Amino acid sequence: MKKVFLLFSGGLDSVIAAKLLKLRGFDVEAVHFKTPFFGKEESELREFTDRIGVELKVFDITDEFLPLLKNPSYGYGRNVNPCIDCKALMLKKLKEIAGGGIIATGEVVGQRPMSQRAHALRLIEKLAGLEGRILRPLSGKLLPPTVYEKEGFIKRDWLLDLQGRSRKRYPEIVRSLGIDADLPTPAGGCLLTQPAFAKKVKDLINHDQLMERDIALLKIGRHFRLSDGKLVVGRNREENLFLKDFAKDEDILLFTVDVPGPTAILRHFSSPKDVEFASRIVAGYSDGKNRDIVLVAVERDGKKEKIKVKPLLNFDSYRIT
Repeated sequence: MKKVFLLFSGGLDSVIAAKLLKLRGFDVEAVHFKTPFFGKEESELREFTDRIGVELKVFDITDEFLPLLKNPSYGYGRNVNPCIDCKALMLKKLKEIAGGGIIATGEVVGQRPMSQRAHALRLIEKLAGLEGRILRPLSGKLLPPTVYEKEGFIKRDWLLDLQGRSRKRYPEIVRSLGIDADLPTPAGGCLLTQPAFAKKVKDLINHDQLMERDIALLKIGRHFRLSDGKLVVGRNREENLFLKDFAKDEDILLFTVDVPGPTAILRHFSSPKDVEFASRIVAGYSDGKNRDIVLVAVERDGKKEKIKVKPLLNFDSYRIT
């Protein structure tokens, strides 16, 4: 019997798909792809793959994903999520890994508005070079037979007929498969679908700054776009410490000297005015925001200077989120 390579999100649908295939005697390898924008910790994934007795492989596809994110052929979803291009990329990678094995996913027809409508599923198959070769066991009875069914590896009565976003049938399915309690929630978790996060990503794309170090800052702080520079201001002690350790020679590190206040990083600047403006924003978040003057330290290339600035309180037009 052929080996099955399952695109494994770590959500409930992919766990059910893995268990279904395992119960039919297949050797299942769960393949998880991750980037800074989606993906789970391997330890969390392994908790479920070990429980259902399938192998797990995790691959980082950031290098292939970033060009696609900047300019997706099939556009974005509601925010900055290139779902069709992304799914096609993952299936192309899965095709390389699988060789001649069966390729499967935990997709449910109609569950996701951009990438799981029937015509989108067909388009993604075509883009991945896998027309008729993607087994979707949770909705298989509603879809045309795959080559695996035609060749006798899969029987139609093994498959389910789930569709849409309703999960009313899931408790019954889970019990019938003998899957333990404490199951994962439905997958998702792609940061690119979140409006506030998407604004920060769009800003980096628009300024051609979608790079590793800039991406690493997206999950923390308050973000501002100045004339050229990108300013990230810490929101708490933990973030302030992170920014202090994160700063390198090409960055400017800013923090208040004479009153408690945040730490901030300024990147990609070319105008001296950005440094002064960033200092005023940092002062505006400090305990001295109502003072006429606050002393702000400016560090770069191992050198530090202290400048006196008037705190800026009206900076909403510069804030990304």
